[in-house]
This record gives sequence, structure tokens and C-alpha cells, in this order.
Amino acid sequence: MASPLPFIVTVLAIVTPSLAAVTVNTSAIIQTLSIDFYKRKCPSVEKIVSDVIKKNALTNKGSIPGIIRLHFHDCFITGCDGSILLTPERYNLYNTEMAHPANGISLRGMEVINQIKTEVEKHCPNVVSCADILAYAARDAIVSVGNPHYVIPAGRRDGVAIDGNFAGGLPKSISNIERLTEQYAEKGLTVEDLVVLEGSHSIGQSRCQGTIAEVNSTLEVPAVDNFLDKSYKAMVENQSCAPKDSGVFWRLTTPLNPEKKVNEAWGVSFYENISKGKGVLPSDLAMAVHGTTKDMVKQYASNAELWKKKFNEAMIKLGKMNVLTGEQGEIRRHCGIINSVNIPVKQ
Repeated sequence: MASPLPFIVTVLAIVTPSLAAVTVNTSAIIQTLSIDFYKRKCPSVEKIVSDVIKKNALTNKGSIPGIIRLHFHDCFITGCDGSILLTPERYNLYNTEMAHPANGISLRGMEVINQIKTEVEKHCPNVVSCADILAYAARDAIVSVGNPHYVIPAGRRDGVAIDGNFAGGLPKSISNIERLTEQYAEKGLTVEDLVVLEGSHSIGQSRCQGTIAEVNSTLEVPAVDNFLDKSYKAMVENQSCAPKDSGVFWRLTTPLNPEKKVNEAWGVSFYENISKGKGVLPSDLAMAVHGTTKDMVKQYASNAELWKKKFNEAMIKLGKMNVLTGEQGEIRRHCGIINSVNIPVKQ
């Protein structure tokens, strides 16, 4: 999922290897997780997660795409270790991913993960990692909007320290397909995984920066300029992302599918839209015109069941990315802070 959070680009393109030359780092996908990991230690954990997600799917709809994105952003930096959840509060002296401009004010769903953690701790104290909770929650969020249920292997441990600057390595919405393919390959994911996972952009929102509404956002993907539906671009600008020249543009947000209500467009509508030049993110539109990816886009636009199957498979794979297991890391008592950081007592 290319992060819909941009950085200023001052060159027309970046030099990247051809897609055929990119080697997928298969060692990044760790196979030591277990489906029955909590069967004895915390058999109720998945029901607890599911119940909280179902409640928020009705009362806090924005949290659903937010949680899916949280899981992706967590895994893509240093692996699925819950590091995205570490808060930048004053009692936490660590430089956090959450506070990085690539995340910052755009993150949603942390309060739901905290709700789940609180409930899990009541039943199984010091047993279930925040990284596993986030993986379960992302799965249940996906199920809540239309995908079939899938089994999540568990046993992840929580990271104890992270350099938040690593968040600068998240995929960007202004990147070309060559660059995105290279980034995914470094994490053990293929170009097909890239195309499949981007389908989550059928719901949720993006900051206006890095979208088609921002000036020069297509510099790395110039083929998108002629392909882009100009009336769709005008709609995004007029409804959500104006005025571009004001000091508040960086705070404005737009739905990723402005023609549909929240969470009602999950799935192949994304591929149908970008095939018609209707997409908010330049990198998404690039998939519909690039020679390596455009046939995949057409395939998923016409086959919802195939895409759902592939999406679930890609999410399972994503969830195994560079995980901590065994004695590595810790089981956090609070998802926002590592155990060695004391929570100040309220007076």
C-alpha cells in the first residue's frame, strides 16, 4: 500500500532497476509463527478482537481503513512488531514512527487497538503482544467490509526500540511502479502483492498532499497526466482539496473513493476506477498504465472473488514480514509504550 503521504519531488524521475531485474528478498518473510499459538494461553483473544472491531465498524467507521493501514505501516518499516503504536508522549523519550511526517496526523485506529489490549489484558495478562493484536484487528477490519475470514498465524513479539526516521522509507503515493516494486521486493513482496494490496485504497482517506490535487504530484509518473480523468480531478479539488495555495493544504484530507460512502466501496471498485483514470493517488493510477501491472488491474476489476482470495493471501504474507519471535522483543503491557518506560502517576 503506497502511503498517501508525500515528500517534495524536484526531479522528473529516479533511476531504478527494471522490474525484471528486481530480486524478491524471500528471507524477510518469517515462517515460524503458529496458528494455534494462543490456543492454551489465551483462547478467547480472537473473539475479543472481533467483538471490538465489530462494534467500531458500526460506531467508528473511519477506524476500519485506519487499522488496515496501521498494520501495513507497522510491518513495512522494520517488520510486524507493533512499533507503529509507540506514542510520542512526553514520557516516551524514543523517536517514534507515529510522530514521523509520513504518519503523523493521518494515522487512525490506535484508540481501537488500545481498547482491544485493555480487554485482552483482563483475560490474559502479559500474554498477547500488541503486534499480534494489530494483525488480528486488521484481519477483522477487512472481514467487516466484505472479505472472507482467513486464519492468522501468531507468535509475534513487540519491538522495544525503534528509530522513527525509518518511517521515511514507507512507499510514497507519488512514486513510479519501478520504485514501488523495488521497495516491496526488499520486504519480500512481489509486484503482484503490490497490485493486490493497493486494492485497500478502495476505502479510507488520504491527506491532499501527494494526491492528484497537488501541483507536480505526477512528476515521477508522467504517463498518468493524459490518462487521468480531468473531471474526477476537478471533483477531488473542489470537494476536498482546495485551496491548494493556502497554509492549510497539508492538513486537508480527501476520501480515496469520493464517489462512494465510507467503507461501501471495498474491493474491485478500486480497479474499475483506476482503469478509467479515476484515482486519487498518482501511484495507483500508474498501475493502470504500466506495462507490467495494467493486465493485473484489468483482471481484478472483472474478478472480485479472485482479488479477495489474493488479498487475503497477501495480508498473511505481509503479517509474517521480519517478525520478532521467541525471546526477542517483549510483550508490552501498554501498546503505546515499551515496558521499561514508566507511566507517570496522575496526581
